[in-house]
Amino acid sequence: MPTGGNQGWRLMLRAVRDAVAVEAPAGARLSQAVHVIAGALEAEVCSLYLRQRDGAMALAATYGLRPDAVFQTRLMAGEGLVGLAASATAPVQIHDVQKHPAFAYRPETGEDPYSTFLGAPLLRGGAASGVLVIQHLHDRDYVEDDIEAIAIVASLLAEVAADPEFAAFVAAGPDGPAARLAGQRLSPGLAIGVAAFRDPPVPIQRMVAEDVGEEIARLARGVARMRQDLDDLLDDPSLTSAGEHRDILDAFRLAASDDAWIRRVRSAIESGMTAEVAARRVQTEARIRMRRTQSAYLRDRLADLDDLAGRLVRGLAAESGVRPGNDLPENAILFAHALGPAELLELDRAKLLGIVIEEGSPSSHVAVVARALGLPVIGGVAGALSAVQPGDAVILDADHGQALLRPAAQVQAGFEAALVSRLARKARFAAAPSGPTSTRNGEPIIIKANAGLLMDVESAVAEGAEGIGLFRTELSFLGRPGLPSRTEQIALYKEARALAGGRSIAFRTFDHGGDKTPAALAGAREANPALGWRALRIALDLPETLRSQLYALAVAAAGEPLEVMFPMAAEAAEVAQARDVLRGALEEAAADGFSPRSVRVGVAIETPSLVWQGATVLRRVDFATIGTNDLLQFAFAADRDGVRMVERYDSLSPPALAMLRHVVRSAASADTPLSVCGEMAADPLAAIALIGLGVRQLSVAPSAVKAIRDVAANVDARDAARLTNDLIDSEDHSVRGQVRDFAIAAGIPVDDQY
Repeated sequence: MPTGGNQGWRLMLRAVRDAVAVEAPAGARLSQAVHVIAGALEAEVCSLYLRQRDGAMALAATYGLRPDAVFQTRLMAGEGLVGLAASATAPVQIHDVQKHPAFAYRPETGEDPYSTFLGAPLLRGGAASGVLVIQHLHDRDYVEDDIEAIAIVASLLAEVAADPEFAAFVAAGPDGPAARLAGQRLSPGLAIGVAAFRDPPVPIQRMVAEDVGEEIARLARGVARMRQDLDDLLDDPSLTSAGEHRDILDAFRLAASDDAWIRRVRSAIESGMTAEVAARRVQTEARIRMRRTQSAYLRDRLADLDDLAGRLVRGLAAESGVRPGNDLPENAILFAHALGPAELLELDRAKLLGIVIEEGSPSSHVAVVARALGLPVIGGVAGALSAVQPGDAVILDADHGQALLRPAAQVQAGFEAALVSRLARKARFAAAPSGPTSTRNGEPIIIKANAGLLMDVESAVAEGAEGIGLFRTELSFLGRPGLPSRTEQIALYKEARALAGGRSIAFRTFDHGGDKTPAALAGAREANPALGWRALRIALDLPETLRSQLYALAVAAAGEPLEVMFPMAAEAAEVAQARDVLRGALEEAAADGFSPRSVRVGVAIETPSLVWQGATVLRRVDFATIGTNDLLQFAFAADRDGVRMVERYDSLSPPALAMLRHVVRSAASADTPLSVCGEMAADPLAAIALIGLGVRQLSVAPSAVKAIRDVAANVDARDAARLTNDLIDSEDHSVRGQVRDFAIAAGIPVDDQY
């Protein structure tokens, strides 16, 4: 094994570098590299496996195994000890390999006699592009220096494998079939284009530090240059207005000035790497930590570090005359593990149509900035990078949280027609007057908008919404470790009210829990968090937190009407408890000189238990809204975010319609105004059914306001009522087709996507 500490590793790195730099075919150079490594590590076998287009790990070069096994031996994702090493974040050592449950026998390799296995993943971009394997005939305990040595050489080989020449050599494999990637909508919209990677290979030409002192000096120059470039970039004139996106960009600027991550880059340089290779290693570490953490706050910070480290790599490579060649193709759908806000601003927005990221949440930094730019984005798409190749045809349907890869011609044609229809409708909406809406037979329909961020309120006003039917108060505060202060809350609620311009705005109290738990409230991990400690349950267990929020709402509404809505109540008793806390908060605010002109109390009907206690609850509140997202997943006992269940049950099904009709009738009996604010309200076909059931107020995403107003204006509520009452008794799994037929026959404009 290499001796002499860092000096020994540097000698081995130089030898590998020299082996892959000679004038020879790519296969011959990789073969020479594994010969060098085997000799330096005194190993009987050294093999290099590299990932192909279809995700399989192919034996690309070997010393010690049969040469004719090269590219004949292929292990699918997760298969064998190689698959085990590929899924790890550090070298994996295994003794007595044939007895290991993951061992996959490949007779063509001739590896039968080897006892000990040491495999190091080639990590680049947070994912393994290959595995470097060391094997010995006899049992061997690899010490810390051995493991560090193979990890360092694996880092170098990861850069080598990313070079276009070697990537082309390895890429031989089947073109991927059509596929669907499911994720979460971060920013709405529909786009059709081609896949592009956010981080194209930067051909790092210098990998081994010849002079550590000079590399540290290069690092200092690169950091100073990066910080100046960021100052210029983040002053983008299109994003100078105040709002969450501005706060995020300012925080990103501060992160660039944090020296802690720079010290980690310097430490890697001292192990023998050049500055750019060291920065890449820190970037990879950030991506690995991002995959592991459960904290939304920490994921956002690690995403920022990923962006900063990648920016530093590109700057250092450019100093040596190397340009990454990261121009986007026309009509680009960008795929990335994670994306920082600054990097998004740096991309050519004339070519960029949408984004797919493996990380991300609706409150993540990139999501906030993307919504400000009007770019469709989906996130939380596990395995996106390994499923796609640059240039693949992509349909990004962010409205429904999906990306279709390499779609069949007829599928693409259908989406292209839908996109043309959508653009035509948008043009028609732009020319249509805003204001109150009535059905074809004169029934007034109120169209409001849902909001979670200040920019959503601005969009709602711009789209002509008659008010904010649901303001999700928690979204603005998710990207932080602790709960907001009263002062911070008052400022947010005042600004939201100002942006609403006198329109009504229903503030829902914090709907924390599930996938929206801030660090300050994180407790023991729950097996099913959607059914656990969340929303009003947290608020009633921590009444001072609820009282603080209600006090802030009262102060922000001084002299004006206040609407407060409680989420996820399961029984009338919980609503009564919440009203008691509200009463105390109003008294405290009044004592401090702040009193709303009027107060209306509402409840979100999101649990089946509240459906059946509706007659009691609805007589005790001033308004109610049906949160169909949660209500339907609880009614069907089907996780709305589960891959297998997300499309299994349709909101337009007889049991769903029957349950909703019961709530509508209960509200009518209690003379309590009722709205629907879940995703169902923004579905044009579902909106027809809801109007038929008697719903006269819908609250939808700002982008859907004009579409739903258009539907409401063209439907006859009497005909819709006859339709829905007939369909409730159907035994069909879904009645969506029947509603569509009704819409077409009646000349009601509905988007083909629904």
